[in-house]
Amino acid sequence: MKLNLDQIIPDAYVGREQAYIKHLLLKGYLERLLYIVGYHAHALGQGEVVFVDCFAGPWQDDSADLSATSIGISLELLSQVKDALAKVGKVVRFKAIYIEKNKHAFARLENFLRSNTPDEIHTQCFPGDFVDRIPDLLKEIPSSSFAFFFIDPKGWAVVKPEVLSPLLSRPRSEFLINLMYDFANRVVSMAGQRETVAELFGKYISIDELPQDPTAREIYLLKLYRVAITEKAKSHGNRAMTSYVSVLAPTADRTKYHLIYLTRHPKGIIEFMEQSEQLAPVQNTVRAAAKFEKQKKDSGSGDLFGFDADLLPTVASDTERMQMLEELWLSKFSNNTLSVTIDVFASLLSESDCFPSEIQNALRSLINKGLVVNTDAKDIRRRTRNVVNFEKKELLRCTS
Repeated sequence: MKLNLDQIIPDAYVGREQAYIKHLLLKGYLERLLYIVGYHAHALGQGEVVFVDCFAGPWQDDSADLSATSIGISLELLSQVKDALAKVGKVVRFKAIYIEKNKHAFARLENFLRSNTPDEIHTQCFPGDFVDRIPDLLKEIPSSSFAFFFIDPKGWAVVKPEVLSPLLSRPRSEFLINLMYDFANRVVSMAGQRETVAELFGKYISIDELPQDPTAREIYLLKLYRVAITEKAKSHGNRAMTSYVSVLAPTADRTKYHLIYLTRHPKGIIEFMEQSEQLAPVQNTVRAAAKFEKQKKDSGSGDLFGFDADLLPTVASDTERMQMLEELWLSKFSNNTLSVTIDVFASLLSESDCFPSEIQNALRSLINKGLVVNTDAKDIRRRTRNVVNFEKKELLRCTS
């Protein structure tokens, strides 16, 4: 099937395709989160639900509705979810807080909010530096409120765990943090940046311990950062888990940044990774379209009918990856049994950095090999998608 560029990437995102992927994830996950939290807000004693955009902009969007910015996306979602909850008898207070340092961008933000804030959605904008405004944020958001912090800076220094510590240690909070890996990776080996790198990754990194293989290095550094922010978030007895999705450069085969998600609840990990899995083929298509457009511009020619979507790469079966997941499953058994709860399934996702379907497929492989039995499944062959239902806490038995 032939596709044209304008069928895939909205005009507002042409030239910044990575932002399109980021906003799709934000929109997809935030909608689910707001509805779930809003639905249970009163039962959990949460007075309001607050969305905080720590580096709001707006940037690179000249439209009147700012539809290609986190500002426009968040306001639309808050309004939609509030209306949806009202229809089922749930009255919830929603609020959005935006922070912007640039004076010109802040003036535009302030004017936009003044005339475009939906009815019954409360908004507030703070001028100035995000780090300087952290104490103000903590004062502004009541301890009983649930808060989602979207931390999306242009650089990487401001997402140091110690800088974020006052927010990370706040209960009833979730985070989506943009770790600009492309930038951080460039300086990690520089002697002059040793202190800054240590502050970012939570420890001093010697050249000897830094993997030389690019993929291994990326995995190593990402794990260090996730551990560092998790430790800050676990202070005062809080629970914390992380997961992430990688956003690749549009026309080059390297990571642009990682969107790291931190939550207090295992269900959040599952929801986030389900959204991330849906996003994976979209990112493949968007990058293929961007590469096609670049090739056309560079060569001065191209297929007049667009590129062939049927030729897009698909995720191939990875023997080592499958083996790792099978071993991870088996490690969870105690006395040859395992009750697959939400906690267990979330830990599998967080520890493996794999998608839900991959976790299920690894278990299916163990079942097909006769190594594991789902004692709660009458006919496992009829389960075409999920071989275990963690919502029902189904029981697995290891046969060996």
